[in-house]
Amino acid sequence: MLLPQTWTTKAYRKEDKIYRGAFSYYRNENIYAEEIFDVYRDKKDQTYHYISEAIVKVTTGEILNIHTEYSVTKEYNPIFVMVEKLMGKEVTKETYEYVQKRNHLAYSFTNSKNETHKDEIATAPKYHIATPTAASSMLFMRSKKIDASGKNSFNILVGFNQWEYKDVPYFKNVILERASITTEKMNIDGQNVQATQYRMFDEGADFKITKEPQHVKIFLSQHGGIPYLVKTDDGTKIQIKYFNDLNEKE
Repeated sequence: MLLPQTWTTKAYRKEDKIYRGAFSYYRNENIYAEEIFDVYRDKKDQTYHYISEAIVKVTTGEILNIHTEYSVTKEYNPIFVMVEKLMGKEVTKETYEYVQKRNHLAYSFTNSKNETHKDEIATAPKYHIATPTAASSMLFMRSKKIDASGKNSFNILVGFNQWEYKDVPYFKNVILERASITTEKMNIDGQNVQATQYRMFDEGADFKITKEPQHVKIFLSQHGGIPYLVKTDDGTKIQIKYFNDLNEKE
């Protein structure tokens, strides 16, 4: 059975869905965005597909809609990413497509004026593409074995093109550190779950000045690299609202 899709690049089969859930985005305890997501596993080619829709209340009072389609291999390497943003009359679409023969990403940006910019981006063996939605935000943590006792470096491709094209996305490094060896118990909507806590630092973090520079706290689930909770020091947090593991009925 194929699901009707209005914005994804292809239709996904209902029987391939393995997870579904939702996030609430908070700023100082006030909800400013909601996200719903589905995750599909294609058993034929062993790929995973993360489909997210977010609704964001921006400071001007307008509503921003974000659609993200994120496909990875069984090793969690990105092969296709599409991000679509809609607000009022403004519409933009960004796509990243991995070209194996040339070992690069084909990047495309199109806005509501029908202006299209295309770039080629060379990639490292392991990398992640940053997107504005939470469900696929931590997939890089599944792409290689993490040293539980040390600092781990990851290549993240970041873009800043909003409604107009500014520049080609570029790679930056983030540093990831496991906060504790054991998992932590969390309560989500009355359900007790286990999460692993990590700390994520910017590549410019100076550990000589302070043991714990400014960082992002990540509480990662055991399911497909999906976080249960992401929070920063400035009062912003993204928290799972509900999560269903559809594999449990198999």
